[in-house]
Amino acid sequence: MKKSILLINCYREESDKKISGYHDWLKSGAVSAGMELAIQEAADRQVLPPDGDFAAVVVSGSQKMVSDGEVEPGLSDFLHGCRLPLLGVCYGHQALASAFGCLVKRDAAKHLGEEEIFLNRPDPLFAAFPPLFKMAASHEEIVVREYDLEKEFMVLAESRYGLVEAIRHRSHPLLGVQFHPEKSGELGVKL
Repeated sequence: MKKSILLINCYREESDKKISGYHDWLKSGAVSAGMELAIQEAADRQVLPPDGDFAAVVVSGSQKMVSDGEVEPGLSDFLHGCRLPLLGVCYGHQALASAFGCLVKRDAAKHLGEEEIFLNRPDPLFAAFPPLFKMAASHEEIVVREYDLEKEFMVLAESRYGLVEAIRHRSHPLLGVQFHPEKSGELGVKL
């Protein structure tokens, strides 16, 4: 049976090369899981469909900055109201947290290259992952671990510096990862 995923492209308009990495990653994951996959892409600037005929939603990274207010209003509304399984990647992770009133801010350091990730709690997202693993990182903003975040989300993983690396909403099937699984090889495909 063919599954359909909505891929929300949050990159600026010259982003064909960046978003193609998401297509390759999702297709590799589907092949690895033994399933067929159809990807429907929508830009974050478009009117996003309500929970439609999709098995899941993936929200891409972006050069935009959540802390500078660079989140499309329709995207925030979509993220807050979505009840389909959803994975936000980097900017998508930050936009997801922000849609639920959580703080996103610029970090003092740029995070580029491999990041060590520590699992805080077991979760199906990280089934068969070791408790410590490396993933590709490329970001300047972070989701801040504070009361509003802990009220809405469980923190599944963090970096060696204590930065939030993965979250799961407490009531809805909404997840976010700060790192880039589409650039993280075999473990990214496994995710």
